[in-house]
Order: sequence, then C-alpha cells, then structure tokens
Amino acid sequence: MNNFYLKKLKSECTEEIKSFSSLKNVLLKKSNFRQNIPFKKLSFGKRKKTSGRNSTGSITIFHRGGGSKRLHRKIDFIRNCFYKGIIERIEYDPNRSCKIALVRWQHSISDLSTITKKSSLFFSYILASDEIKSGDIILNLDNSKFPKVQSIFQKTDSDFNFALNYKKIGNSAPIGQIPEGSFIHNIEIYPGKGGQLVRSAGTSAQLLSKKISPYRKLECIIRLPSGVNKVINPSCRATLGIISNQIHNTTNLTKAGQNRWLGKKPTVRGVAMNPIDHPHGGGEGRTKGGRPSVSPWGKPTKGGFKTVYSKKKTHKK
Repeated sequence: MNNFYLKKLKSECTEEIKSFSSLKNVLLKKSNFRQNIPFKKLSFGKRKKTSGRNSTGSITIFHRGGGSKRLHRKIDFIRNCFYKGIIERIEYDPNRSCKIALVRWQHSISDLSTITKKSSLFFSYILASDEIKSGDIILNLDNSKFPKVQSIFQKTDSDFNFALNYKKIGNSAPIGQIPEGSFIHNIEIYPGKGGQLVRSAGTSAQLLSKKISPYRKLECIIRLPSGVNKVINPSCRATLGIISNQIHNTTNLTKAGQNRWLGKKPTVRGVAMNPIDHPHGGGEGRTKGGRPSVSPWGKPTKGGFKTVYSKKKTHKK
C-alpha cells in the first residue's frame, strides 16, 4: 500500500488499535460524521429491488440480489439556488462511496441568530469535499441574484475577503470563471442539468486550460481521472476540491458477508456450469473444450477484442 494512504489510514483509526500488520483488523473512526440518521425531509425509500431480473423474471444482470435496506438521500447536484450556506454536519450515504454534507442555506437572512425555528431554513445535501467540516461556510457563485465571480479580478479592498472565500474548497462556480490548474469535481456536461462527472470517492478532475474555439467561443479543457481530456462549456458548473473519502479504494472486504450486504452475489465460473448455461460448461473434469475464453453469449472476453467503437476522438495522455 502507498505510504501516503497508510499514514492517512493510521490517523483516522481508533486509538485502541496499535498493530497494523493486517489491514482487516483496522477500524476506522466514525465519530467525525453522522451515521444512519438522515435528514427526514431529504430522505425517502427507493424503488423495490429487482435482483437483476426483468419483468418476466429472467436474469438480465448476474451476481445481484439481497443486500441491506437503504434510504435514498436527495442530493443537490446543481448548486445554483442560494448564495451562502453553512455545513451543518457530514453524513454517511450507503448509496455512494463518498460522504455527503448537510447544508443550511442562508436565504434573505442577514442574522441567523434571529431565527427561532430551524424548519424555516432551507436544507439540502451536497457531495462533501475532502477538507470541509461542520461549521464551514460555502458559496454558490455567479448566481443571477448575487455577486458575480468577475469581482475577484478587481484589485479593490472591498473584494479582498470575497476573493479569499472564492478559492475555498467546497465552493461552486461556472468552470469558465475557475482558475486554471484547479482541481474540481461534480462537473456538469450541460449547463443547468446538474453535476454528472467526477462524483466518486477520492476522485478529481483538473482544469487544464481555456481557449477560444474556431467559432470564437470560449472552451475549457479538463482532464478526467481516466486521463482523457474533455472540452466543457464554460457555463457548466463545478465544485472546487477533491471528493471526500480518499481511502475508499484501500478498503478491504474481510469476509464474504460484506459483499452480500452490498447486494453482490458470488461469481460462478463458466467451467462449473452445465453446457446449456455457458459455452465452457460440461465435460469430464475442468475443461472448456479447447476454445478461447468467451462470455455466456459467445463473445471473446480476453485480449484485444474491441467491444466499443466510438466515433468521438479522445485525447488520452
């Protein structure tokens, strides 16, 4: 394991555990975020699980079934309703790999101490950035009702504090007004549709450059976690920073039951099936008939067989 992740893992573990010879003995601290008590107005039951079956009962997706019951949290991916918000708490969401943050938005209220009921405030869930914590203030910039981001480029004393808050992790703004080289997440593909790119735990994209297209329009080039460079409309919004829970990919599932909790069933090998179920099935002993490895539908599954034919040109480096 990378030393960086190991040090971070040790810092987030309980004090009782002193030996790290086996990572399956590591217990992560969960006191820094709230569990299993979602905000009632923003949580609801999901549709019934189908266990990988279609309307006729046939299996269309293998290795699905069971799993723990979950409540769905309504996440605000658009981030353009209000200007200023306060992080109420960081929560665990079973439906995604990253953590989420409950935000109390300040809407047409100058002094929060004058509020008698929290129910009169507007709350929403957002994807939590890596360094935000309870009590932090976040901004949704370039809203039509509030100050524009262009004011940070004016060298005036009145805009100094605004410029400091603008570059803070967790703020949301149009990509065209974010400085080059910044790490961003929750990126829109179409303006106003909500973030669709870079929403998994520990991921981030980088804003490489801004240029004028042959049609005299501003284009922003970002590098996705896959290494592909993508052209984005400058009006699309994004959030500054890296997604929370960066050690998610270092987590080990220590027993088979943990996969069952996630709704994943065991994977059955083709050679262990009958001939009617898989091309590798049947025979005396372990044999697949001498043919190359194929899927249950007869398509090659190993080495050099193209499965995607895209007309779009991607620039991967």
